[in-house]
Amino acid sequence: MGKFGEQVNRYAKKYEGRMRAIARTAVLDTVSMAQRTRGNGGRMPVDTGFLRASIQAAIGTMPSGPTRNDGEEKYSGDTQAAGEPVVVTLLRWNPNTGSPLFVGWTANYARKQEAKNGFMRGAVEKWDQTVTKAVKKVETSYV
Repeated sequence: MGKFGEQVNRYAKKYEGRMRAIARTAVLDTVSMAQRTRGNGGRMPVDTGFLRASIQAAIGTMPSGPTRNDGEEKYSGDTQAAGEPVVVTLLRWNPNTGSPLFVGWTANYARKQEAKNGFMRGAVEKWDQTVTKAVKKVETSYV
């Protein structure tokens, strides 16, 4: 392959990497917005913290996990009830392959709380702005 072909391949790999970084950054920022508690300016209600802790991510299939907090255990911060952390799944996800990434909450009352508080809807409604910010983040930090 000539020099031109090598340059095209090099740029293609570089921009595929950037696209992957932008997609992962935008998803992570959206998840962070959705997980922000009402006490910290977000919409996520917190009693025991189980709803927040029930967040799961999966590649190519809907996520699953615990639906009940049977022991009324208290969860704090970024604690996850089960499974691998969302960020780990996100690192394994390659949006360039076409496999969809699913993120959701497995708590049995998640839909009711979403309908009442709109924590996910509020974050997803800002998707365009989130992607624009992710592009700027990646442009300044991606080599």
